[in-house]
Amino acid sequence: MTAKPNPSELTARSDRIVTNLQAAKGKAMKDFPVPPFSRWLNGTLIDAKRGEIEIEYEVRPEMANPTGLLHGGMQCAMMDDCIGIMCATLGYEGFLLSISLHVDYLGKVKVGEKVRVRGFLVREGRNIVHSDAEIRDLSGNLIATANSNLLLTTFRPDFVKMSE
Repeated sequence: MTAKPNPSELTARSDRIVTNLQAAKGKAMKDFPVPPFSRWLNGTLIDAKRGEIEIEYEVRPEMANPTGLLHGGMQCAMMDDCIGIMCATLGYEGFLLSISLHVDYLGKVKVGEKVRVRGFLVREGRNIVHSDAEIRDLSGNLIATANSNLLLTTFRPDFVKMSE
């Protein structure tokens, strides 16, 4: 575990990361220095600010279950990935590691359709961050929700090193 940095360091690091993300708005994530799984998901960044991120994904055939609908595991992965990218906007020097993730599946979406995933901060504790995520189709229908607790670690990920 690690102590939170002083507020000015946290704000400055967060601002740099959000500025870098804002520069990627409207572009495919496969072309940016994100983890391989994020590249494979290949979402398009819609918006980013401290504690909130929105990404749009096209549902591809390899993301579907046998009925041609977005697989539940993919829904979970999209929300977890979005929460992880949102955590980067918080500006912590240490990596936030998921320690729990709860998902509710509430709707469906077909291959070829697009979804928007929004990850957002709910609460920052001293060592635990709580966040939520939701998937909606482009008509605004709720497809799934998630909530996650993440542990602040001392591991310094590449995106922190690159933002200094």
